[in-house]
Amino acid sequence: MPESKEQIQQEAYVQGQQMKQWHNQQQRVLTEEALAILAADFAQISLFKSNQQVSVAATHERAGVCIRAFLEGYSSGLA
Repeated sequence: MPESKEQIQQEAYVQGQQMKQWHNQQQRVLTEEALAILAADFAQISLFKSNQQVSVAATHERAGVCIRAFLEGYSSGLA
């Protein structure tokens, strides 16, 4: 069953929060550039793992949703 937009957002948001927690524990600070790359990498992995046949437009939309939610989760602080 295809994931809903809300499921995609929730997973990405939680992953962003978890990554922020890990970075805090490791005392790592990311530049904005590095964080953008990390979010894009997460979106790419999410697309690969979904294993769904979708159009190019839907793929770009899903990637955008993932990136935005990941960055929101990361910047939200700790879970």
